[in-house]
Amino acid sequence: MNSKPRETNICLWLLIVLICSTCSITSAQEGSKSIKSEEYLAKRPAETPGGGGAGSFANDSKAKHPLAGNRNNSNQQKSDKTSQIRQKAPPFVYIVDKDFPEGPPPRNFEYVRMGMTIWRLSPSQCPIPDCPLPKTSADSSKGLVDTAARVDDNVPLNNGERVRLALESLAQTAYVYIIDRERFDDGSMGEGFLIFPTKKIDSAKNWAQPGQQIHLPRAGGCFCVKSRNSQKVLVAEVLTVVVSRTALLRAEEIEMDAIPVPTKLISYLARGDKQRTFRGFLNGGSGLAQTAQEQNAGAKGLIDTAPVLTQNDLPPQMLYQSLVPIGDVAVFNFSLQYGTAGKRAAQNRSQ
Repeated sequence: MNSKPRETNICLWLLIVLICSTCSITSAQEGSKSIKSEEYLAKRPAETPGGGGAGSFANDSKAKHPLAGNRNNSNQQKSDKTSQIRQKAPPFVYIVDKDFPEGPPPRNFEYVRMGMTIWRLSPSQCPIPDCPLPKTSADSSKGLVDTAARVDDNVPLNNGERVRLALESLAQTAYVYIIDRERFDDGSMGEGFLIFPTKKIDSAKNWAQPGQQIHLPRAGGCFCVKSRNSQKVLVAEVLTVVVSRTALLRAEEIEMDAIPVPTKLISYLARGDKQRTFRGFLNGGSGLAQTAQEQNAGAKGLIDTAPVLTQNDLPPQMLYQSLVPIGDVAVFNFSLQYGTAGKRAAQNRSQ
């Protein structure tokens, strides 16, 4: 019996399987790629001024050595080894757009990078008198826990949910200004408000640097997700973040609370709507609870300007990168999406 046709069929079948597998892998990689998170934390302090990593994920390079003559040296070594294993930082990566630029920037340009983490809190953890209780839905039930947990910026937030934002300048020291606008289902935008800096938060100090988080609102507080306009259906909250090496507002132009966008900052809104911002999210980071170091970073930012997060601490959940001429002002737009429960609540109010 001639076995060649059978062998030929088997070879063809294996070739088809190989081609299909390659196509599947290529197709999965076409929309995104991964980059190492530590490459974008290089400007954070390597360790605390007193030595050793500050974070809960400190590396094992600073482990204590046993004292000479100690009778329990072997036990001490085992303990130190166990401690080192527990403290070794996990290999986090960012999932980014396939065209996310890597390597050095073009000549006369620089990358400006911002990190942002959205914390979702429960009503019991952050009670607000005039904030309604959120309606449970498929996209909100996982957030109703008694621990602040990370969420990605594309996770829908529903009416009545409590959130806290943490922003960090990852590439340079600069002044940061944050403007909040509402986006409605008809495509229109609400009035813009400057929500940072304010005199309520760190006495209006808005000088940011790698390792120092800006918590909005201040540590221990939270925002209530609800519309300021009862006549329209709210679909998103748009935050425009302006990063500048020089101050754009004088101290007397900043108020105790949020104010309508100052004239000096209005032009940056249109720029933020048009400018390309590259985005990435921390793979495996969504759902992680807020660490003590992250909580302390927001609290300490209200007292002094010393960075408190190191390269050994968790990276921000979201990474945003923009390319600008060296020394130019960078503008980022972040969108917090509203879920179906929030839309229904807004519709009920408008009836």
